[in-house]
Amino acid sequence: MNKRWFFLISAVMIMSMVLSACGAGATSTPPVTQPPAATEPPAAATEAPAPTEAPAATEAPAATEAPAATEPPTATATLPPNVAGGTRVAVVRGAMIDTMRTLAEKYMQANPGKIITVEEEPEGGAFDALIAAGNQPDIITVSFGTQIGHYAASEVAIPLEDMDGAQDLFAKIDPATVQNLYGHNYYMPVGADVTMLIYNKDLFTEAGLDPEKPPATFAEFLDDAAKIDELPARSDGSEVHGTVFWNDALAWGGWYWNMLQPMYLNANQDKCQLLNKLGTDITFDQPDCKLAEFFDFNQKAQKFSPPTMEKSFFSRTIGMWPQYGYSWEPNLKEAAEKPMVVGQDVGVAPVPVMNEGDTPYTTYGGRAYMIMKTTPERQQNAWNFIKFLMQDENNLQFLKELGYLPILDSLKSDPYFQEPARKPFVDILQHAIMPEQYEAADKVANEILGVYQEAVVQGSLSPEEAVTQAAQKGREALK
Repeated sequence: MNKRWFFLISAVMIMSMVLSACGAGATSTPPVTQPPAATEPPAAATEAPAPTEAPAATEAPAATEAPAATEPPTATATLPPNVAGGTRVAVVRGAMIDTMRTLAEKYMQANPGKIITVEEEPEGGAFDALIAAGNQPDIITVSFGTQIGHYAASEVAIPLEDMDGAQDLFAKIDPATVQNLYGHNYYMPVGADVTMLIYNKDLFTEAGLDPEKPPATFAEFLDDAAKIDELPARSDGSEVHGTVFWNDALAWGGWYWNMLQPMYLNANQDKCQLLNKLGTDITFDQPDCKLAEFFDFNQKAQKFSPPTMEKSFFSRTIGMWPQYGYSWEPNLKEAAEKPMVVGQDVGVAPVPVMNEGDTPYTTYGGRAYMIMKTTPERQQNAWNFIKFLMQDENNLQFLKELGYLPILDSLKSDPYFQEPARKPFVDILQHAIMPEQYEAADKVANEILGVYQEAVVQGSLSPEEAVTQAAQKGREALK
């Protein structure tokens, strides 16, 4: 599904949430974040559209990054004459536009004569058309994942490692968020999100479980889900489910695979992702990768989950939800009956592992800056603005307003991220893995998710059959 359709669907979903007074909580943005990604906490915008029965409406934080159903700029769009020669910054629509404009104004006040214009990022083919026409912006904000690989492989973005001060800046950033693609560093990470297990403490207590002891293993998860699933329907007739998976998002490709991937990484203990180091062939069909165990666990867990997200976690009828949890913090305020509070009626834990004592991994979602190829002068001006954006004070503003986790080491200990509702997400960053960013990874992820639909949601394939079929389709996609 291309980004434009993804965003149109997001808009429809959000409209339905606004019109339904269901009381469930409402994002890479996604988002949760925008596309992929669901991503973001307080007053932010997430990377993924809100679930169908989610709270009133933000992509994650208070300002949504979910697009309105308007047409993106066309390939012939040009800068107004009075700002010709300025630095153009393209961001996704929603809260990020306001935040970036505030930071741009701050930069221009500190650098008289410099002009920064912030524009809405065109979607789908329109962006590539702008590049082909030589009318690309100077800076783009991209999601972690194959979008970065696409622009790196297309050689329309510049490597950053040789820009003045780049090595010093990269040294301040969590090294796990910086991947070398085709021999270069093409992007500057700006903020992150991670997948966690969000669980309802009240339902744990009602089911006779210890609300301070969330499941640590696949087996414990399945046992807890079964007990919660047996609870009686609520007074309004709503059924209680042990867990929920966002099967509605299976068509979204790499973004949703990235959210499911911690269960795969926890099964194989980060021995495999999907592709080899060159991105030329799949590896997930090897026994050590344990994709069959991933399918087996999700197939069993699906028995305690509704087929779609007609009821979200914020309806108070869901026991556990593996999800980009930090991004959804704002939705707690819109939960059914009354706001939910992390630490009181909501618990946050790592995604369960296959065997007791294994390391609980998670995957990064988030945003990065890339500089498009233009002229040396424009590229230098763009880099100067990025260095400004990555100063602690300015990056912290970006993170707070848009609901991302810190990638600057200096901000991880900031009091804001040490608050009880946020600290679990910061702590898990030590075991966070960046998704594969080669374009090929998205093609393969799409094929795996298609098989996931058959094996897990429909239950029509065994885990072993699912691996065989996914491997065959994955290799065909790479051809």
